[in-house]
Amino acid sequence: MKKPICRPLLAAALCLGSILPAKAAYAACYDWPLRQRGGEYAYDGDTIYVLIPGLPGEIAQMSVRVRGVDTPEIRGKCASEKELASKARDYARQSLKQAQKVEFCEPEWGRYGGRVVASVRIDGRALDEDLIKEGLARPYDGKTKRAPWCS
Repeated sequence: MKKPICRPLLAAALCLGSILPAKAAYAACYDWPLRQRGGEYAYDGDTIYVLIPGLPGEIAQMSVRVRGVDTPEIRGKCASEKELASKARDYARQSLKQAQKVEFCEPEWGRYGGRVVASVRIDGRALDEDLIKEGLARPYDGKTKRAPWCS
């Protein structure tokens, strides 16, 4: 029989309520430890794996969505999107591997369960700005419909 997930999710909501307000009132930054999945710290250019201290083990493993950008999807709709997605992913992974300090600022719950949205700083540099400068991402406010990567 499967264990109900209601209690762990309720516990996460209560625990994270103090860490992740609905709207950040100040520029709080956290140095949550990165966690590896498949030997890597990022799924793609805008999704990073973390381990949030103080939460029960089964819910402490979170993904952070990088605020401010949209990167192409790894499982994109065309070859050019998939290729650019791989470049964005590799850029994020390399940046995280070389980092002395990674900060997750102004975190809040994302639209999808189990994911947090935060501004990400790697050694003081904004990851979203770096991805955009490298041509690997577009600015994204999290609300408007995203433009397709395939033409």
